[in-house]
Amino acid sequence: MSTDIIEARTRTTKEGVLNLSLNVGIPDADVAVIVHVKPLASTQEVDANGWPMGFLDQVAGSMPELQRAPQGPFEERLALD
Repeated sequence: MSTDIIEARTRTTKEGVLNLSLNVGIPDADVAVIVHVKPLASTQEVDANGWPMGFLDQVAGSMPELQRAPQGPFEERLALD
């Protein structure tokens, strides 16, 4: 049986728990697993929802080429009594 190295990046829970689920392709067999935890340097701060700070400000309205066509004049309607 060959030895495979599977690299995965994931996020821990707020409690510091790491949940892993890996398909190793070896059904119904005993396997040895080694877990090497290496924290990644955070390059960005995130908000309460996990989005990078300012991300939604940069995305909202990011299609300036999308413009509404002229709608023409309003139709004349009868006055309400």
